[in-house]
Amino acid sequence: MNQRPSAYLFALVLSIALTGCGPAEPKSPGPVKRDDAAIMREWLYGPRASTPGVTWSPSGLGIRVLAPGAGVAPQATDKVRVHYSCALKDGTVVDDSRKRGAPADLVVKTLIAGWAEGMTALKPGGKAEFFIPPSLGYGTMGGGGVPAGAGLIFEVELMAVNP
Repeated sequence: MNQRPSAYLFALVLSIALTGCGPAEPKSPGPVKRDDAAIMREWLYGPRASTPGVTWSPSGLGIRVLAPGAGVAPQATDKVRVHYSCALKDGTVVDDSRKRGAPADLVVKTLIAGWAEGMTALKPGGKAEFFIPPSLGYGTMGGGGVPAGAGLIFEVELMAVNP
C-alpha cells in the first residue's frame, strides 16, 4: 500500500510539470523565403533575373518586354530580321549582330528553343530580353562560345517579319 500514494504523487507531479506544454504558439513567418525556381534563375542569370517586369513561362523562359512593337508576332515558319546580343550572366557577350554591323535574317523555327519561344512575344519594332535556361539553349553540350549548362541572356530587337 505504500506504493499507491507514491504513484498518485508521481502522477500529480507529472501533470503539473506538463501543464502548459501544449502546442507552441505560432511564430511570426520571419523573412520571406524565395522559392527554388527564383534561386535557380538567379544562379543561371545573375541578379537581372529578378528585375521587375520579367515574366516566366512554364518552360522556364523569362521574357522582359522593353518595347512592345506593333503588328503581328512571328510564327515558327516566318523569317525575321533582328538585331540581337547574347550574353552570359557575368556580362560576357558571346554574339552581337550590331558589332558585326548588320542585322540577322533568321527563320524562327531554326533558332534555339528559348529564342524561338520568346519571338512569339515580340512584334515588329519590339525589343525584349530573353532569359533562356540551358534546356532551351545549348544544354549540357554548350557551343558557339557558350559554356555547357549556361543560362543565356538575349536582347532582341525585332525589325521585320517576312512570312
